Amino acid sequence: MKRFLKPSSTAAPSSKKRCILKSLSDELQDIELDSEEKFTIGRSEKTGISDIFCSKEQVLVKPDFNKEALSINIKGLNPSGLNGFMLEQGKGYEAYKDDIIEIVYGRYPYKVQFVGEKPVDHKQNSEQNMATNSNTAHARNEIMKQSGGSEFESIETGKLLVYTSDGVKSSNKIASFDMDGTLIKTKSGRVFPKTIDDWQIAYSEVPGVLKSLHEDGYKIVIFTNQGGISKGRMTTKEFKFKIMSITEKLNVPVQAFIATSDSVYRKPKLGMWNYLEQHKNDGIKIDREKSVYVGDAAGRLEQTSPVKVKKDHSCADRLYAINIGIPFFTPEEYFLKRKPTPWCLPEFNPRENTQMDLLDPKHSKLSSGTLEIIIMVGLPGSGKSFFARQYLQPLGYEVVNRDTLGNAQACISLCEKNISIQKSVVIDNTNVDIETRSRFISIAKSKNITCRCFVMNASSSQMKHNIIFRELTDKSHIKISSMVFNSLKKKFVQPSLSEGFSEIVKVNIIPKFRSVEEEQLYRMYLVED
Repeated sequence: MKRFLKPSSTAAPSSKKRCILKSLSDELQDIELDSEEKFTIGRSEKTGISDIFCSKEQVLVKPDFNKEALSINIKGLNPSGLNGFMLEQGKGYEAYKDDIIEIVYGRYPYKVQFVGEKPVDHKQNSEQNMATNSNTAHARNEIMKQSGGSEFESIETGKLLVYTSDGVKSSNKIASFDMDGTLIKTKSGRVFPKTIDDWQIAYSEVPGVLKSLHEDGYKIVIFTNQGGISKGRMTTKEFKFKIMSITEKLNVPVQAFIATSDSVYRKPKLGMWNYLEQHKNDGIKIDREKSVYVGDAAGRLEQTSPVKVKKDHSCADRLYAINIGIPFFTPEEYFLKRKPTPWCLPEFNPRENTQMDLLDPKHSKLSSGTLEIIIMVGLPGSGKSFFARQYLQPLGYEVVNRDTLGNAQACISLCEKNISIQKSVVIDNTNVDIETRSRFISIAKSKNITCRCFVMNASSSQMKHNIIFRELTDKSHIKISSMVFNSLKKKFVQPSLSEGFSEIVKVNIIPKFRSVEEEQLYRMYLVED
């Protein structure tokens, strides 16, 4: 049984307002906050968190019992999470009842609860709750009954859900829309809905526009990312009710594709669109020039005039339309006829096929022709392992890789063993900091041999793209989270000759593909931001 971890030693009466962070993991204790004081949560014996990615002072929280809100500030080196979204240092956040806080992004989840708010008339409260629950259940049952010929399908064990309402007809013209922030918005005014009922139609113009499109022969389609389903923040059953409620309100036949996890179906990847084309349009070829996609994740920049508007949280919807090859509009442009606002694409454009030399300077040689140690330097997705295997291993270099060997000491031992038998070595690790590189430079110095550094020349945007591409095409690779990538990026120190290198060479990524389909996938935008 889990115990309460209390920041103060004085027990609070049950009638006193309290905020409880209820652990969703059996390994961790619940945390009880019984005063409006600041409290730090992090790596400690008290919390039971021992993960090195969690700082000792990871999250600073402070409850407000009147607002029933919990203020959150990130103090740790790595990001934390709120309702599945990454939180950053230097920004203040608020959590409310039933919100999910992840002390480290993707790890150590707690549900926010407020208890003992005020004395109540328990009889009246019970009757009100019974009436509310009865009304809600009745409304849901009615919607389920009225669904008629509507149906749900689960693809690849739930990675993709497809909902087809009664009356949907296939067409060569597709009018497609994102859901949250495009067709609907929260009634509460919050960025993320508090409950499945926390929604309303985003603009009064939406139903009329959709009706006109339907009458003009368009098939109305929703493409939505709903990663919260796979993370347990919403059940499939709850979302089915929500999408049917939305369809009823829109009063037009709709087919919805729901990506429930980080898979090939998640936008901007084309899994949902491909499934529509191949399986859900009765073989009718879609005319992309006549089709359209509307979404709010459009990569728009922050605006200060005429009113201040925050920049978009991502560019996934615009990139999705670019990948498909259909016209794109924001909700404001499409429904309200407003003029486009400034926006930008990611730094890395996968469609560019720039010709470049493998090595920089271009007169550099892959092999020095003498016994040596080459230290690769690059973040995950930079292509260093591919380069080491494809270019250096065939020249006789022994590839030393920590992922294969398990730890740093094993890498050092294998390096020394090969040098002792006069075989050159390439250290295929990230080697992002001076201390890590110094271990192998010291070996080279003790053996009186040269040590060169090969630095992968790729932007963060390109590396993130490569990570996703690798996950989609090679299941043997370990999944690299954003937290791990950002942690290594913060530690990165540009190599210099003063460390003891005889030469520093930049390596450009020149991708190679096993098939035309792989290259077509690589040339798509795969990263959401």
